[in-house]
Amino acid sequence: MYLVTFRLDPGEYDAEFHELNDAIQAAAEAIDGYLGKRTWHDPDSEDVLVVYYWESLDALDEFGAHPDHERAKRRWTEWYDAYEVTVTEVLDAYGSGFGVDADPPQ
Repeated sequence: MYLVTFRLDPGEYDAEFHELNDAIQAAAEAIDGYLGKRTWHDPDSEDVLVVYYWESLDALDEFGAHPDHERAKRRWTEWYDAYEVTVTEVLDAYGSGFGVDADPPQ
């Protein structure tokens, strides 16, 4: 499994952002190998972390090449003050579990 952590410093969102964001989420969900996502908001800094769960790098590459995702990557300065993406391979995961909040999200 692979985790893609998208950390962002939000700027101003407009209607076009929300339309594109919804289209990108729909594109991710349509890809075989997309396992879900979780979002966290830091109340102190206003940073947002979105962690996407992927079954394979092939699925992640397919998502990265999607036209809506490509368009959003070109226009990030319109909506974010800063961002970073980290791709991590999960080698092991363990713990007591979180029931319906288990990762990857169901």
